[in-house]
Parts: sequence; C-alpha cells; structure tokens
Amino acid sequence: MLKPFLFVCFVFCILQGCKTIDIRQTSQTNTTQQVVLGSIGLGKDFLLQNEFNNTAIPNYKTSLKVAVKVVPFNKQTYKSFIKAKALQPANVKIHYVDSIKNKPKYVKLQIADKVAVIDALNNTENTSVKKYLSNNTNATVLTSISLALNQNNLDALTHADAVFLIEKGLKTYVLKLYKDGKQTQFIQFNQGVVFTYKTSNCCWQENKKHQVDIVDLVTEFNSCPNKTYRSAKRAEKKMSTLNF
Repeated sequence: MLKPFLFVCFVFCILQGCKTIDIRQTSQTNTTQQVVLGSIGLGKDFLLQNEFNNTAIPNYKTSLKVAVKVVPFNKQTYKSFIKAKALQPANVKIHYVDSIKNKPKYVKLQIADKVAVIDALNNTENTSVKKYLSNNTNATVLTSISLALNQNNLDALTHADAVFLIEKGLKTYVLKLYKDGKQTQFIQFNQGVVFTYKTSNCCWQENKKHQVDIVDLVTEFNSCPNKTYRSAKRAEKKMSTLNF
C-alpha cells in the first residue's frame, strides 16, 4: 500500500511543479498563450499547463502605471519560455547556458496603479465587464506577466523612467515608455513572448447607493479586506440582511 501512495504523491508534486514558477517568492502560472495586462479571464486547467482563457477586455481610458522588474533566467523559467515561444509569433532569441554566470534576462511587468484599475472597472464604460465579474466568481484580472524580449526592447524597458499601459487602437493595449519626461517608444505585447502570468480577484462591497462595487484586488492567496467579499452575490446578500 505504501508504494502506490508514494507514487501518487510523486506524480502530484511533478504536476504542481509544472503549473507554477516561484519568481522571487511570487507565485506565477505558466502559460503558452499571448496574454495582455489588464484583461479579464478564467483559468483553464490542463495536465501540465494552466492557460488563461480571455473573456473580456475592459476599457481603460486612463493610462495605467506599470512596474518593471528585470529578472535573470534560470533553468525553470527558460524551459517555460521555450514552450511558450513555440506557440507565439514573436521571433525572440534567448541563448541560455546554465554554466555561464551572466544569464540572459526577461522582464516581469506588473500593474502598479491598482486604484486606477478598480476605478475603471466600476465606471459606466465597463458596465458589462463589471456585470460579468459579478456573475463569475472565478473570473480574475490579469495583473502581472513575465515577458521575454529581444535585447533592444529589453534595454528600452530597463532604462525607461516610466512605463504605462495605454490603449492604442480599438481595445489594443501596448506599453508606452518615457525617458527624461519624453515619450520614447511603444512596445506591443506580441513583440515578446509571455510565459508566466499572475491574476487578482475582485473584492466587493456595498456603496452609498446600496449597490455593490469592486473595492479591492487581491492575489490568489490573500483574503479580501474586512467586510468585503470575493463574491458579489455574497456582498449583495450581506447588504440585504443588514438593510432588513
């Protein structure tokens, strides 16, 4: 009986290891899809992968500040990059040798202005998106990605003073870079290879008009603040109870 149990545990650990990567103590989920910051979606579990099923793209009328972190590849992240590269159109060339001290690098991009995202999702231009989120507790906002780029774009991101997510074309979002107070260039997400992502869940609460609003965004392993709920329906139920 012991041997089958150990085998099952071993397989489970392997599968779990294939699904997530730990990047400086931040859990990321592997993907082979080209995903974009700020989009809404649902996770799709496969045997060795957890893909992100895009279901909605909110309207972000205000540019969103993006935090940029440059991270060196390791064996695990490079393997994830290779898998993603095979299924994405960008011709990004990364040469990784484990024995060489100076490793190639990629960027971890994270939406830094959470308040701006929350305001946008509650605004009237995103009424249908907000309704969708309220009816689908498993739907999440994509708030962080790992992106491999060719050296010129990597250098531009590394040396930029500020980076923003902006709409350029109908619901087409790109990165806008600034240096010394001047716009330097745009980088499209399909110019790189996305190989991990991280999402955030909505926290709901009653507003002054006795309606439910999104009041916070929390990652998978964090709880919503006191008196807020991941389920809009639960917030509505709590609101009805208190009003009664």
